[in-house]
Formats: sequence, structure tokens, C-alpha cells
Amino acid sequence: MSKAVQEQVDQLFEATKGLQSLEEIKPYCEAFNEFINTKTSYSNKSLGTVLSRAGFYKKFKSLSLEQGKNAVSVPKHDAQSNVTGNELKHYVLLLCGLDKSHWEERNKSTRVSDRLENGQEISPDEYLEVTEKLLASDDPHEVAVGLIAATGRRPHEILARAKFAAVEGQSYQVMFTGQGKKRGDKPVFPIATLYPASYVIERLNWLRKEPTTKALLAEVANENPTDVAAQNRAIDSRRNGSLNRVVRGYFGDKGDKTPILNFRHGEEQDNCKALRAAYLALAIERDCQGSTGSKMLHAARLAGHFVKDAPTDRDLQNLVTTLGYADYYLTKPVGFPDAPSKEKLSNVRVNSSNLEAIRHLQGELNLPNQQSAITYLLESFNNRLDIAKQLQSAHQKLAQLETQVKQLQETNNQLTDMNNQLQQEKDAMSASASQQPQTVTLNVTELDSWLEQKVIEVVNKVTGGQAIAAKSIPAKVTPIKEEIDWQAKSDAEVWGSKATLATVEKIRRSYQAICLYNDTVATGEGDRLAVTNQALRDLSGCNGLMIRDWIEAHKDEIISHNAKFGMENKKDPSNPASYANKGKDTDKILLLINEEFLSGEAFKAGRN
Repeated sequence: MSKAVQEQVDQLFEATKGLQSLEEIKPYCEAFNEFINTKTSYSNKSLGTVLSRAGFYKKFKSLSLEQGKNAVSVPKHDAQSNVTGNELKHYVLLLCGLDKSHWEERNKSTRVSDRLENGQEISPDEYLEVTEKLLASDDPHEVAVGLIAATGRRPHEILARAKFAAVEGQSYQVMFTGQGKKRGDKPVFPIATLYPASYVIERLNWLRKEPTTKALLAEVANENPTDVAAQNRAIDSRRNGSLNRVVRGYFGDKGDKTPILNFRHGEEQDNCKALRAAYLALAIERDCQGSTGSKMLHAARLAGHFVKDAPTDRDLQNLVTTLGYADYYLTKPVGFPDAPSKEKLSNVRVNSSNLEAIRHLQGELNLPNQQSAITYLLESFNNRLDIAKQLQSAHQKLAQLETQVKQLQETNNQLTDMNNQLQQEKDAMSASASQQPQTVTLNVTELDSWLEQKVIEVVNKVTGGQAIAAKSIPAKVTPIKEEIDWQAKSDAEVWGSKATLATVEKIRRSYQAICLYNDTVATGEGDRLAVTNQALRDLSGCNGLMIRDWIEAHKDEIISHNAKFGMENKKDPSNPASYANKGKDTDKILLLINEEFLSGEAFKAGRN
């Protein structure tokens, strides 16, 4: 929605910048206000910020103003609402945006003062432990949050602008350039690092070289080649969701009774601002032992609020901004943690052809370096070796089971023959007893006892004293099932199978096909297709619940792709389940995607 507001502000400026009467300017202002009131849902508190980001006030203040033509004189007030003089204001600034009452309401907020009166304690050991885990991660989103926590910089500074240089003689300081929100100024000043400066610089360099980070920076640079502020806003917009999820996952989320980083008063733990405030608290406690005033001044310099070479007393008013970050406190000392120990690297000599193969593997798997590719190969070999040993052991057990089964079958056959023989003897004795009743002295019970004794003697003779069941069922051995590599199968083979892993491959290929279509075929004139559960379900033909789980597992990629073309849900951009393709001929688009990228095997509903 902010992009639409930006376009409306630009159109309003172009239409009115040359007009010289209220009657000419007023209709354009009415149309702009109608858009704001009917097409957006900003509150008075947020509308002023949105218009400022769009350059609304800056554009019209830059024009040459003439009383009675394009501007009018209005009273100018100080912080206590006392009239201090008059100033010329362009008619657009008076007719559009917030009026005086709205500004007064907006400025009555007590959010910061309430937060300062309800400060929260930080456990430095727990905070530093989580920061170390994030810095050592191989996930770019986690590394970015770790750098924010260790240096107190803003997200777009860490992802794109910040440059850290070592300071001679200072192991826990870097010289920082690339601060945002300075409107053309390029300050350079030292900041504290909660982990060794060399380690922080190393992890920042890794993050910048990481493929998804490089792709993000290239995208925003192509969209706004000359507007750095617009690039910064685009970076924050596309990475806020993933970074905030890391903050909630590691430092504590809504509902946690004992979060690592206590929630700031009146706020939920859903962004990186709390890390900026926590960093200032730890850095001041560790490095500044002076008065309260000197600590505030030190905090302002670290935050970039007070960075002039020769500041005056008037510049101290910037400390009010720093005060808004001063709601965390500590009761325990802050140490100087070391960087995690790293295994020493060694040189390995390989043939040039093998080196090319390692580089190819590194590129295919998006690995950061060649040693990672070699590690992957060794792990794969060890895994295959373990599988081979397991197979060999399984074959040996299978052979043993087959031998035991054969022995049991032979024993069962012997027992069956003996049972038949005993039954014949019993029948013969019964017949003899019926022919000569005068000589029979055994009753039925005695006869059964005698037969039982005979059976036991025969069984002991055959089995060597071990009791064996009369009938034994051979054990069934389940053969080892060979795993299928569905990514290597053709579209026809994948869509022709109902196997579970084939279903996952259908969803993956459908997602890639939509992305390729949007990047290479679509013109951008209403014919791009957002990646949604419905679109993937129609194209792949798979179950919606499985697609929902797949989308959740690949949420960051889907959000980034949809946001790249402005197809996210502006009210809930971090929830891909809320995206929809409204007003589009989705069947026509899906038919084209199916024919171009899926060999015509998908989208059965469309083909029918």
C-alpha cells in the first residue's frame, strides 16, 4: 500500500507544482484525500510517517512559495503552542494529510515515557550466548540478526550499507560507515562490538557474499537505481518478516513466560528495535563507567544520534531520541566473549579437473566456499559407507534367518511324522482293547499319561532336550526398499506416480514453474501469478494440506518472490496463506505455465 501512496504523492506533486491559484489546486487535493480515505486504512499516528517517507512534505517545501498564489501565511508555534511568528505554507500541505488537530493528537503519545518508567532487566550472559549462536549459523537471516544484536545497527545497514573497519589497538571496536536516516550525510564514527571486531567483520563479509543476500541487493538496486532511501525501505520490507521470526524464535515470543530478552513495556517481541536498545545497555555497562550524563552521551554516539566532529550544546537535543532506547538495565557485569574456535584449515592438492568438479558442486549447492563442498563430499561418503555396512549386516542377518527357518521346517516335518506314528499306535491299542476287554487294566487317563510320556521321550531324542513347538511359522524378512530420486525423473514420470515423495516433487516443480513464468514470460500487465495454495493445488493436482505444509516450510522464498512483484498481501505480508490472485484469468495462465515449463503433464483440470 505504501507504494500506491508514493505514486499518488508523485502524481499530486507533478499536477500542482506549477499551479498558481487555490481554485486550480483544490480539485487535485480533493482527489488525493478521497484516495487516502477510501483506499487506505492508515491511522492518524501512522499516516504522517507514511507521507513523510513518500516525500510529501519535502517536495512541497522545496517549491518557491508566493502569498495568495500557491501558498498562504499561517502562524508558527513552539513546543508549548505559543505563536512565535508566521510562515508560508503551500496550499497542498494545508488541504492534504494531517491537519493541526491531528498533529496535536499524534504528539500527545506517552508511549516512550511509559516505557522508561517500566524498564526491563537484561541477563548479559544469556543475551551474549544467543548472539553467539546466531553469528555462527549458516542461515543468512540468523546471521543478520546476530550482527544486529552484536553491533546495534539497523537491518538495512547490516544487509546493505554498513562497512566495518578494524580500529588499531581496539579488539572490540570497529569504525562504522553507512548509517541510514542521515539525509545525505555520511558520518564515520567508532562503535562497540559485543564480540571481537575481527569476528564481526568476518561474519558481515560472509553475509554480503551469501547468494540470497546478493540477489536481494541486486533486485532493489534495479528497482530504484538512484534512490538509496527507497532501496533501504524495500530491503526492510522484504526482510522484516524473516528477521522478526528469528528474533521471536531466539529471544522470546508473545506468551513466553521467561524470554531471553524481556519484552519492552507495551510492546511485543516482534522486531529488531529491542535488540538495538539491548545492545546500547550492554555496551554502555561494559565500556562507560562515568556519570549518568556521560553514559547518555556515549549511548547517543553509539546509536549515531550525536556524531558531529564539534557538537554544540544545542546538539544535545538529539539525546531525546537516544532516551527512547534507554529502558533496559543490567545488574550483572558484561564480559568480553571470545569468538568461537575454528578448526584450522589445511591445503589439499587436487587435479584441475577435480577442482572444477568441486567448484561446480559448490555452485549447485550454494555453498559458501570450497572447503564446504569438500566437507559435503566427505559426509556423503561416510553416509554411503554407513549404509553399505548396514546393508551387509542386513544380508548376514537374512542368511541367518533363512538357515534358522530351514532348520525349523525340518524339525516340524520330523515332529509331524512322529505325531502320525503315535496316533497309529494309539488307534491300534484302542482297537486291541475293544477286542479283548477282559485283559484291559488301563483307563483313559492312564493311557493319555503313557502317550504323553512317549511324546516327550521322542521330542527330547530329536531336539537334544530342547522343547520345540509343533508348528512353527517361518519369519518373513522385509526386503530393503530402494529410495527413488524423483528430482531426476521426467515430468511424465513424476505426474504419473502417486508416491508421497513424487507428490512433494510435483509441488516443488509447480512452484519453480510459476517463478520462471513470472521472471521470464509474464509482461507485468496484470498477467503475473502470485504463489498461493490455490495456484499450487490447481497446477500440481496435489492435496491442499500437503501444499500448506510445503508453503510453511518454504515461507521465506515465497514471500520474497511475491513481494518482488508487489503481489503480497499488504495488510499481512508475512502470511503467504493470505495471498490471492483476484481478477486474473488463472486458468489461462496455468495452461501456459503447464505447456511452457511442465511438459503439459500438470494442471489436469485445465487440460480436461
